This record gives sequence, C-alpha cells and structure tokens, in this order.
Amino acid sequence: MKTYLEEHSDATRIFPWLADASSSIRCLCVVGEMLLFPEDIVQFKQISSEMFRDELAKKHALSTYRFYVVVCVRNEFQSKRIFDYYKLWRLLEREEMLEGFTSRIEVLVQVGKEPYYVGIAEFGIEQLTTAIEMISDSPAMYTIICANHDRPSHCQELLDQVLEIGLTESGNLPVVEMVTTLTAQGYAICTWGSSSEEQELQCFYTAAFL
Repeated sequence: MKTYLEEHSDATRIFPWLADASSSIRCLCVVGEMLLFPEDIVQFKQISSEMFRDELAKKHALSTYRFYVVVCVRNEFQSKRIFDYYKLWRLLEREEMLEGFTSRIEVLVQVGKEPYYVGIAEFGIEQLTTAIEMISDSPAMYTIICANHDRPSHCQELLDQVLEIGLTESGNLPVVEMVTTLTAQGYAICTWGSSSEEQELQCFYTAAFL
C-alpha cells in the first residue's frame, strides 16, 4: 500500500464533473494506491483520517473546526410505515456507532414517488474516522462539510441549503452542487473516490476556507 497527498489549485482541471465550476475551487486528496485486499482499504481509511487531520492542523487549531455529515437514505423496507418509524438516524444507529454525532436533524423528502430521509449531524474531530468510513462506504449517501472558526453555522442552515438544491433524480446527494455552492461560502466539502486498486479522500475548498 502506498499513501500520499495531492494538492490541486484548480480542481476543475482534475475532476471532469467540476468542469463548469469556478476555477477558484481547490482540492486536497489523500490517496491510497495498491489497495489489493479488503484489509488494505480498512487500514487506508484510518490512515486517510489521520493525514487529513494533520493537514487541517497546519491551517488552524483543530478546535476551531466544526464538522457536519449530510446523509440521505431511501426506503428499503416493504412498508413505508416502518421507514417512517426508523426515519434516518434511528435507521443508521442499527449499522453505525453514532456516539458524538449531535444536533441531528432529519427531513422527509420525495423524489418522484419515492420517499427519502435527508439529515445532518454535527460531530467532533474524534469522530472524523467514523465519518470518513461512512462517506467511503457510500459517497452518494454521505458527504462531510467542514467549517472553520470564521464560518459559524448551524445544522439547520446547512441542511436548508442542501434541501434547496434537492436530491438528484436517482435520489443521491447533490455532491456537485454542494461543492460549487458551499465552497463559495467558505466551507470545505469532503467526498470519496475509488477505482479498482485506488481510493482517495477528496476535500474541496476555496481560499476562503483557509
């Protein structure tokens, strides 16, 4: 396994899906290569969390950052009543250790005829590895938002912006629009990319985040 950092001053030249976005969007990537076995991927998720944390600490004291995870889930139950019982966070608690994820909000939305729950929670630096595991397992369902001390915000305000953008037609988080909209406001957006033998944590931001 090989791990390293890549920094791109113009993310639009590296990521085709950002081709129409502002050239001011930068990207920090924590890359893992030659991940041949499942245990390599598990190890890299921990390593990527540590490397990302170290990079954040070079910019500001870690205590000045606030972290949020945005989530969407679709109804996998035969009954909508069961889905409405579990909603989002109660459903995730069946699969994830969510201690330390606070200020949880969840909202029911419709995409066509299909019901989804979209939610947000704040978490601390101690839960960063757990949050990275979430986004790496399903980048279409999970996204991390980072704010620094100059960007005080609340979960409801951020969720309102995501809901205003809306989910994609396939019911996924609108990652492209979140990157372009929220980085322009000084936030950083973290997502996950992968190929057959390579994985990477991708953090998009502008100079306003630094």
